[in-house]
Amino acid sequence: MTITIGNQKGGVGKTTNATLIGYMLSKFGIKTLVADLDPQSNATKSLMLTKSNNTPDEVSTISKTLMAGVQEGNLTDLPVNIVPNLDLLPSFIDFEDFPKFIYRNTSSDEEVDHFLEPMFEPLKEKYDIILLDVPPMSLEVTNNSVIMSDYVLISLQTQERALTGAENYLNTLLKLRNQYELDVDILGVLEVLHKNKGTVDQYIMKTAKKEFGAENIFENVVPQMERIKRFDVNGIKEVDFFDKKVIGVYERVTNEFLKRLNYYEYE
Repeated sequence: MTITIGNQKGGVGKTTNATLIGYMLSKFGIKTLVADLDPQSNATKSLMLTKSNNTPDEVSTISKTLMAGVQEGNLTDLPVNIVPNLDLLPSFIDFEDFPKFIYRNTSSDEEVDHFLEPMFEPLKEKYDIILLDVPPMSLEVTNNSVIMSDYVLISLQTQERALTGAENYLNTLLKLRNQYELDVDILGVLEVLHKNKGTVDQYIMKTAKKEFGAENIFENVVPQMERIKRFDVNGIKEVDFFDKKVIGVYERVTNEFLKRLNYYEYE
């Protein structure tokens, strides 16, 4: 299964959700790949730090970037093992050149939108789940990721602009699904609180249920936790109480993630 974690707005928890759900899936014994398709490469930084935390005697390096793999037309030698059952497809700032590269090497909009799909096919054979972490404002990456996905998980931080970004993202998804007759569906909307028990948060959560349908909103919510921000700086750890509190939240989120996948696939 390939799942894009998206929203048209930045700073809404997409990378955090991709890395921590990926981490928890690996702990459940599910062979997982987190593909960092954002030139800011925040998922790459977080997961490489996570690797360093778990293998302190090793020097963690990346030999080839995503953009180099795209230029060669082969991504199979890119994945870096982070922890057992979790690999990373690393990105770098040079992935900013992706739009220019594909326009130089395609002759139609359809070729542009399907450019990455054949490169990911060999990877799909190696993993149970691939999570795609995408940048907020790149139409080319957004379209490519949706087209090669089975599902989309919308990350929604509880603030007005994030809700607008989620609505715009859904419109993009529906447009692509109709245009190319895609078999892609929404796995759900995962809410990330901006402020615990804030009045704006409550309003956005209530509005999201009306906009997306209550059945499409994850029952679990990611509360505001300072330790999550530290994971971005220091990598994912399970050392003290606050680490384990974050891990506990994402264990519940990931269990619901898997329940939803199972429901859509088999019910």
